[in-house]
Amino acid sequence: MANRAYLYAQKGAEMISISEYNYDIPIAYKILVAQHTKRVRSKIFKSPFKTAIKGDFEKGVERLYAFLDELRTKDYFEEKVLEEKIEETKAFLEKKHGCSHFYLEGAEIYELDSNPILGSLRMKNSISNINKEIKSFYGLMDEMKKEQEDKNNMMAYIGIQEWSDYLYYEM
Repeated sequence: MANRAYLYAQKGAEMISISEYNYDIPIAYKILVAQHTKRVRSKIFKSPFKTAIKGDFEKGVERLYAFLDELRTKDYFEEKVLEEKIEETKAFLEKKHGCSHFYLEGAEIYELDSNPILGSLRMKNSISNINKEIKSFYGLMDEMKKEQEDKNNMMAYIGIQEWSDYLYYEM
């Protein structure tokens, strides 16, 4: 297994590649699927169980933009780098306009700690309280800042630097 989280969007019957992230599920993915969230069967893994998470596309994008605006008020990242990543994010997601849902495929990540079914249940529960997840993210950033971590390395924890039209699993 590659141990990645995959993010797709649905446009009509088509599934569109959005992003993939190694060894974790970043806060941006969680925010994007946190609106009208439900567990669904995977579109990439042959499993009879609900291991993927689906959320409303437009509302997810709105919530991510609000989060990114809030990040501008924090001193976690170099302003120029953050602005560049926010603009890249908006440009990429605007090209996906007309999609109905995001799909988070996290089975490979869930298998690192438990099994995909239990992992997807835990993820859905944590995403259902996205404000708590965001607060936790800020706590992590505060700790990293105290330890004087490189601000450019801290940027990776958001998950907005990995947008791509091509993922390992193409649908």
